[in-house]
Amino acid sequence: MGRPAMARDASSSLPAELTAFVGRRHDRAEVRRLLSESRLVTLTGLGGVGKTRLALQVASELQRFVRDGVWFVPLGELSDPRLIADATAAVLGIHDRSGQFGVIRLAEQLRRLELLLVLDNCEHLIEDCAVLADTLLRTCPRLRILATSREALRIGGEAIRPVAPLSVPDPAADHGALQDYEAVQLFVERASRVVPGFSVEEQNRAAVIGICEHLEGIP
Repeated sequence: MGRPAMARDASSSLPAELTAFVGRRHDRAEVRRLLSESRLVTLTGLGGVGKTRLALQVASELQRFVRDGVWFVPLGELSDPRLIADATAAVLGIHDRSGQFGVIRLAEQLRRLELLLVLDNCEHLIEDCAVLADTLLRTCPRLRILATSREALRIGGEAIRPVAPLSVPDPAADHGALQDYEAVQLFVERASRVVPGFSVEEQNRAAVIGICEHLEGIP
């Protein structure tokens, strides 16, 4: 069997970001390293901590190295676990005459492809996402999965990368070192979009640190 016909050119389905990615240099490097060693990497952490944005950033950095593309499968709005395979097939632009895909059928379609799948927001469908991931990885030797979830998928071969909140400065932090903190970097980047040239000065440092502390490093 040859490659499945895809409804669009095999490249990616990554959504376009409207804002710059800030910080997490070590996280990005570590996730790339894990993906080079493991075919399943799961980013875990609190809701809103930045798992999805980190996954998208890493996926975009790897896109040119993956022959058949990088594909983003958003599962947050999916309530029926039986439709996970269909949602994945739809993102890939693969259609079946029956109008419905099962996990095994999807795996057969992807068997010969070199892909990176980003399965986003797996936690509410965790058992079924685990079945999907395990089946695809066993059937498709050149497929890798980057998942985001509040908990691990708990299947063989999974590498887990916890995603922590952005680093936040202590109120007593040296003024010259404030830009070393990721929460401050993000605040300045976003504030600069509203107030061009915005920077942290002595007169606003307490307010900036206070906001970063209040948000607890959650983007």
